[in-house]
Amino acid sequence: MEVLRVVTLAGDPEAEAALASGLVDEPAVELFMRCVDRVELLATMRSADLDAIISVGAPGWFDSEVAREASRAGIRIVGVADNALETEVLEQRGATLLDGTAGIGVIVDACRSAQPVRPVPLVNRPAGRSGAVISVWGPKGAPGRSTLAIELAAALAATGATTVLLDADPYGGDILQMLGIVEELPTVVWAAAASAAEGRSVDIVDQLRRVGDKGPLLVPGLPRAELWSEITDYGFAELIKLLASSARFVVIDVGFCLEDSDPIGAMRDGRNRMARAAVERSDRVVAVCRADPIGIKNFIWSFESLRALIDDERISTVLNRTPGSERREVDDLLARHLGVRSVVAFPDKPADCRKALTQGSSLIEARPSSEICAQARLLAERLGGKVRPQGFLARMAGRS
Repeated sequence: MEVLRVVTLAGDPEAEAALASGLVDEPAVELFMRCVDRVELLATMRSADLDAIISVGAPGWFDSEVAREASRAGIRIVGVADNALETEVLEQRGATLLDGTAGIGVIVDACRSAQPVRPVPLVNRPAGRSGAVISVWGPKGAPGRSTLAIELAAALAATGATTVLLDADPYGGDILQMLGIVEELPTVVWAAAASAAEGRSVDIVDQLRRVGDKGPLLVPGLPRAELWSEITDYGFAELIKLLASSARFVVIDVGFCLEDSDPIGAMRDGRNRMARAAVERSDRVVAVCRADPIGIKNFIWSFESLRALIDDERISTVLNRTPGSERREVDDLLARHLGVRSVVAFPDKPADCRKALTQGSSLIEARPSSEICAQARLLAERLGGKVRPQGFLARMAGRS
């Protein structure tokens, strides 16, 4: 008989300990983990090929979001409880229910025969997606990914289109600090959990703060880098879907690493899964190459990991901190190694960037005449934004 791989959840610690002791002696069962919190369960679900979850009682951290992730992974849930309230909760999670008197054999049989999880359906879901999702990605080495994400979102918002800027860097996003926002705001952790919640009544977009007078709405990044594991695959996917149903553009600042496994092997897709999910769900990906020897080397070495997730037609390569007239030389190098050329080249204007950082704002607000802003508007236009003419052309057209 095939060995059953299971984990237990300690909603009732004493009863769970007794059950775990019995499962260890079962030759047809491998007790892979005794999970005592949400992070342990999510890590095990993503790293191990589980057959079933046995919840002894109903721990408060075992929520519908986790149950849905188990459903997508084909993991069965068996609930063992006598308390009526716990039984009701486990039923909502899609568990096959057994009472506390059930023996080991009955529980093991239930793990084999239970139907895959089907939690209570979500309500108040957006029917579809209408807005464009644009991820801004760049390799390691500070290519200027977050700065360009801010400027692109600001340029799109300046067209009058509802624009959301989502900081989804799992290694610790800095957009909140770059924009000089010091008060506590709902972050991507909250937004992902709220997007996945049953019977969601909170309109997430209405809770977001606008950056500047006419800037994008902001979803700040992780308040602490170690909280990346709190964001489930389902919650993050639902967040992108929800934002795109409410905004014309969603600009996502993603992490640099797109590898499909965590460096320490703790979780399948691990810390990089947010970046991979954002890229795969994007209509366009802005790939940022810092135009100096180290930046170009990092970009060339990392670009294939981006290509493994999406096709070239959805990638718009941009150069950043481009020295003087060297765009053609850098483009020729990228064309020779990767077969791509840039659509926009941002100049190297450190003084302009320092001014924006000092003021805690986008460059479009701090120094709208900067050449960086002009290139951001050009990029916004090439990604679907209806950008109005600026300066002399605007005056010729009678616009202010």
